[in-house]
Amino acid sequence: MPKKQKVLTIGGATQDIYLHYEGSDCMKIMESTGERSYMLFESGSKVEVDEILTFTGGGSTNSAVSFSRLGFDTSCFCMVGDDIAGTIIIDELAKENINTSNLIHSKEHESGRSFVINSIRRDRTIFAHRGANGFLSEKDIPFDAIKQADQLYITSLSHRSSRLLGKIVAFAKKENKPVAINPGISQLSKGAKELKESLQYIDILILNSSEAKTFMPALVESTESVFFSIKRFLQQVLKMGPKVVVVTDGVNGVHVASEKQMLFRPSLQVDVVDTLGAGDSFGSCFVALLLRGESLEEALAKGIVNAASVIGKMGAKPGLLTASELEERAKSHSKIPE
Repeated sequence: MPKKQKVLTIGGATQDIYLHYEGSDCMKIMESTGERSYMLFESGSKVEVDEILTFTGGGSTNSAVSFSRLGFDTSCFCMVGDDIAGTIIIDELAKENINTSNLIHSKEHESGRSFVINSIRRDRTIFAHRGANGFLSEKDIPFDAIKQADQLYITSLSHRSSRLLGKIVAFAKKENKPVAINPGISQLSKGAKELKESLQYIDILILNSSEAKTFMPALVESTESVFFSIKRFLQQVLKMGPKVVVVTDGVNGVHVASEKQMLFRPSLQVDVVDTLGAGDSFGSCFVALLLRGESLEEALAKGIVNAASVIGKMGAKPGLLTASELEERAKSHSKIPE
């Protein structure tokens, strides 16, 4: 039996608490940057919820479970508090056969938590408390695990933890370890400059369209126009080091570019239950399949299938597919037009 490839995921871990009910009212407002939708709650009112659901989340743990279910030897580097939420996160990772020896326990900071509220449109607003996620330090970096890994997959590093990105990716490059990163809006808002400087060490960059727009001003010279288009963004990033750049665009689909190819594939039409974790499920699956030797086209198509499965269930992890489930579902969607 061939030895499993090793993946190290890096980023956040949270307990996600869903306040589930029929959904808040929404209001759309036209702003200078485009149309925005807002949830409405009557001031001073009491909102009765139908149920409270609890899951684990965070980019590092979501992607770790995805890689593990797809058959990889997976370990996870993140920080949790010395509390019940931290214990739940660790126990779930262990049940998914994920190595937690690189997970940091903090006695000073509580585990990250997110409170998720849904609207009648089936989208959601998240109240995120980063907690321990923001306090990883250089002494915590698992350099030995990086040396042993066949792939690094980095998700959002928030607050002080964002300062570690350059050190992690530079060390990985020195050790000839491929790096994929899905940084998230939290890291972009704190460390866009550091991410730009780190692009020379990154092999695959994955962002959604909103994150790409946020990152675009950091990529262009001060004398250049900051005009944004997905095509321009892809071309700009490819000049800076990454071999593959991905921009996910919600219900519209996913754009992928390399030096030789520029691809687009529409999203699958599915009943949306919860969009939390869709980006993690696509990105981890996409990178997993490239690591396994599949083509950009195959990785793109199957990544979308994995994401469609996740948004069809509540929580970021329940819909993640195993390798056999992914192959079976991908066959049924193989005739989707590109």
